[in-house]
Amino acid sequence: LKVFGGDNFKSISGKQFFVIANHKGLLDAFLVSASIPFSVFLKTDFRYMMKPAWFKSYPIVKYLGAYQLFKKDNLKKTLVDTEKYLKGNKHLLIFPEGGISKGKKRKKAKRGIAYLSKKYNLPIVPVFLKGSECVNGGRGIDWKRIFSRNKKNKVIVRIGKPFFYTELGDKEMNDFDLAEKIMQKVDELELKK
Repeated sequence: LKVFGGDNFKSISGKQFFVIANHKGLLDAFLVSASIPFSVFLKTDFRYMMKPAWFKSYPIVKYLGAYQLFKKDNLKKTLVDTEKYLKGNKHLLIFPEGGISKGKKRKKAKRGIAYLSKKYNLPIVPVFLKGSECVNGGRGIDWKRIFSRNKKNKVIVRIGKPFFYTELGDKEMNDFDLAEKIMQKVDELELKK
């Protein structure tokens, strides 16, 4: 695991924030958490949503900050737990794609990040993951690959500078368009060397 840009957390030290990232592998939430500088991580109570199936297969995720995502009939109802954590001063890790992208192209961003950004106006820290798909097996995590010393299993994490959604749009902007603009901040980190 190689991490670049950890210093970008210094400017928001002591503040509540969102972390957004692309989603390539089953362990992305843990890789992002492991990439945050230890001094920041100790002061940060992270939460991230996961599908209910994870809680059956790996119950430990509950103690690592995960909470279950239950899709309801509208966005506001789906994000009830998320908003409860935000009101409790927790920090959120969000994968705007809503699931793992397969192949080189990422999925379109879902509108949740735009909705939350408009409502809470917190700084957003973009994170780009490369190589995290190496842990994906056919039906779950490929533990053999995780512990092998194969050079193909190298994961790179790039942390970008925090920004506010207002730098990209305003409250009147369509949520889907704003979510895509927010996600482009993650895409820009892919191009950095």
